[in-house]
Amino acid sequence: MRAIQLFGTLLLLIIVRSVSAQENPNRDDRFDTRFVYESRVTIDMNRATVGPSKYGERGIIWITGGDVKGPKINAEVLSGGGDWQLGRPDGSQELKARYAIKTTDGHVILVHNSAIIAPRPTPDNPKNEYARSVLNFEAPLGSPYEWMNNAIFLGTVEPAPNFEDDPAVIIRVWELL
Repeated sequence: MRAIQLFGTLLLLIIVRSVSAQENPNRDDRFDTRFVYESRVTIDMNRATVGPSKYGERGIIWITGGDVKGPKINAEVLSGGGDWQLGRPDGSQELKARYAIKTTDGHVILVHNSAIIAPRPTPDNPKNEYARSVLNFEAPLGSPYEWMNNAIFLGTVEPAPNFEDDPAVIIRVWELL
């Protein structure tokens, strides 16, 4: 009899927790993240411009190098990648960067970074911009970085503090848990 009461209490707790978790599926604490890395990606300021297209102003920024530093990954950004950009008529930019990084232990990982940069002026900062990205990685199977193949990653993009003298962007990446 005691086992039946214990089972009933346990079942009631599970139902109450399930209902309370479903009360607000749009709550702000729905997702957790874990910091993965910060990178400094250097770029060639000689932008290859396609010009106006049916979608907006097209151009390419060539990636020349950089570094990646994080708790579980350290790497160099390999030159030869690019950031395909679309300047939209509404003033926003869509960025599609594809490049490779080489870890300190010799593994090459492909990076696909899709970003949007949109004006979001505030009274305190009329030049404020929204700059967020979604990243996808292609890491070698069997490598210590294989975990990067099976997650969603979110990022921020901003110009390096000394952008005018040393053109680079700072990209910070978090894993969505």
